Amino acid sequence: MASHLKGVTKSTMTNEARKALCEYKRENSSCTQKDLQLWLENKFHLKVSQGTISNTLKRSADYLAANYLEKRKDIKRHKPVKYPDMEKVLYEWFLQYQDRVNMTGELILEKAKETMKILYPQQDQEHTFSQGWLEKFKLRHGIKSFRRFGESGSVDVQDMEKKLESIREKINQFPMKDVFNMDETGLFYRLQADHSLATKQLEGRKQDKERLTVVICCNEDGSEKIPLWIIGKYAKPRCFKNVNMGSLNCHYRANKRAWMTSVLFDEYIRWFDSQMQGRRILFVVDNCPAHPKNIEGLQNVELYFLPPNMTSKIQPCDAGIIRAFKMHYRRRFYRGLLEGYELGQSDPGKINVLDAINYAVATWTTNVKQESIANELEVMIKDLVYRNKMDVNNFLDYPGENESRSEVQSIEEIANTILENSVEDDLEDDTTPLEPVTRKEALKASKMLNNFLMQYESTTPELLDAIRKIRDEFHVDLNYMKKQTTIESYFTKM
Repeated sequence: MASHLKGVTKSTMTNEARKALCEYKRENSSCTQKDLQLWLENKFHLKVSQGTISNTLKRSADYLAANYLEKRKDIKRHKPVKYPDMEKVLYEWFLQYQDRVNMTGELILEKAKETMKILYPQQDQEHTFSQGWLEKFKLRHGIKSFRRFGESGSVDVQDMEKKLESIREKINQFPMKDVFNMDETGLFYRLQADHSLATKQLEGRKQDKERLTVVICCNEDGSEKIPLWIIGKYAKPRCFKNVNMGSLNCHYRANKRAWMTSVLFDEYIRWFDSQMQGRRILFVVDNCPAHPKNIEGLQNVELYFLPPNMTSKIQPCDAGIIRAFKMHYRRRFYRGLLEGYELGQSDPGKINVLDAINYAVATWTTNVKQESIANELEVMIKDLVYRNKMDVNNFLDYPGENESRSEVQSIEEIANTILENSVEDDLEDDTTPLEPVTRKEALKASKMLNNFLMQYESTTPELLDAIRKIRDEFHVDLNYMKKQTTIESYFTKM
């Protein structure tokens, strides 16, 4: 114990005091641990060591969680979960089935035993779970007893209007720039429309339903579009070889079904929270089973879940932004398809994940604009002369593209899907690696593009400036490499 505490009876800090200490430190970041000791003594009449201060600050994210005190007011010591992987799988299973089955404690305990057998088959005897463990599991994940009522899937219009009022009241407490909405969508990134204009009946083609999940998020006034998260089936597709992933302006994750899971959602929210330092953000999201409500330690973000069975009616991203995104993506895909045939490619429609990511990122950053984020769909319907929205919906949302959000998995499938070691890095896809390009080849290509743009009638000064900046970047890199070559190294090589 610190010297200034010799002879002083050790004081036990309550959770309330720990939370207050973390809040005070957050607001007064320049305070030393000695300053915090004095503050605690004056505020709570507590005398503690600097080690206690340090250990408390290390867990500040936990103590600052909104519902931390309520859940742990009777707990003095916080033990780590003994089988975290088992709980991840079990909780994901619970989220997927709670809308379909009346859950009981006995059912959860049975599934916990089954999960242990799957994850730890080497154990000789069956693991038993007590009622005490069950209560702690429910507490950790915000599971409570609710009475079921009403018909499944029904939407009362009057009730929806009332809930819309309460949603608007909540949103109005935040500036528009600080209200964000996130939603994910399935994307058959190679799939072509099954209807085509022609002068004769055309032969059918096999539909390619390779799928990605795209996570879209933006704020209410459209001033901030969060970089896309894209979920694929392969942890390391061969087309990623030789690619600087940090340059893609998106985040790539993988599991065997290319789905959003509660584990990925937790990671996404924590990442988003870290991007919003010093802000107070309302994060609006739907009641998808993969969106757990119990995420502790968020310091800048308040999660707000839309009412169940009403997402299709009131989800902002669903209402038009995702549809606009898909329309622009399809446009870029078809443009690339035509370009591929012009260049003599044998099967230009068989794009890889990297191609799809490039199309998706370009669509999100360039085509979905701030000023049109609210009414993008209506504008495009007029531009493309579609007679009604249903035609557009059939074109954008292919049957089955979003089915993964409603499907449920077995315990085995969940274990294989959400655990990090279940994604096989060596699982081979059907793509080829990106061929390396030398600086010399890049310079030659940029010079050719520069010459083309100078001859192209629609070229603007901005386009030429952009290509000049690219060439300047190549030259800077080449000059740097030249500086590393000395006369001594030249003769050494000879």
